[in-house]
Amino acid sequence: MSDSFALLLRQQSHWFAALPESLQLQLLAQAKTIQLDTGQRLFSRGDEFDGIYVLLSGALLIAGVHSSGREALLTIVEAGDWIGEIALFDRKARTHDATASVACRLLHLNNSALQQLVQQDPLWWQRFGQLLTEKMRLVFQALEDMSLLPASVRLARRLLMLCRLHQQDERYLIPVQQEQLGQLLSLSRQTINQLLQQLAASGVIRTSYAQIEVLDLNLLKQAAEIALN
Repeated sequence: MSDSFALLLRQQSHWFAALPESLQLQLLAQAKTIQLDTGQRLFSRGDEFDGIYVLLSGALLIAGVHSSGREALLTIVEAGDWIGEIALFDRKARTHDATASVACRLLHLNNSALQQLVQQDPLWWQRFGQLLTEKMRLVFQALEDMSLLPASVRLARRLLMLCRLHQQDERYLIPVQQEQLGQLLSLSRQTINQLLQQLAASGVIRTSYAQIEVLDLNLLKQAAEIALN
């Protein structure tokens, strides 16, 4: 089982692939698989730290909830992404909710397994620190994109990311609401609606209730200002 997961994660996770093979297998030997159904909660804000996770398949929604009850979607976790490592360092409670948007399969390293790893080899702290800094770089890149890129480009890039999660044969059917896209991109629902109408008029997408179908991936890449291969 470890060998098959190692092969998969080497393809999905840059951090995992950079580890020596012996450490990859050491990590996976401590991990357990978890299955989540659509809509099932992985953890909630305020939950005690129970380890770290890596998503093997599916997609997780990371959301924050205000005291008023209003929810904001912050990001979407893709296959190969690790979550929960912040609490590994500060030992504080979970800061957000993590919910499966589709059926998910994950690997879980619980607190006991993590403690065993760092006790056997204290350099694991440095390796987990590298995992955390990788995520920080992505956060800064997202902040830069938000500040410098036009809203239309940001939307196109987000749709491209969602295409990777929701490809069905040769079709790209993205189950997402306009309000969710607005939360992810810090744009109003009206702005999202206008931008989606422009993409639809150009033959890039087709919209229906709570779903976007990408009709032309190359045109979407052009809208995202990404060079075509």
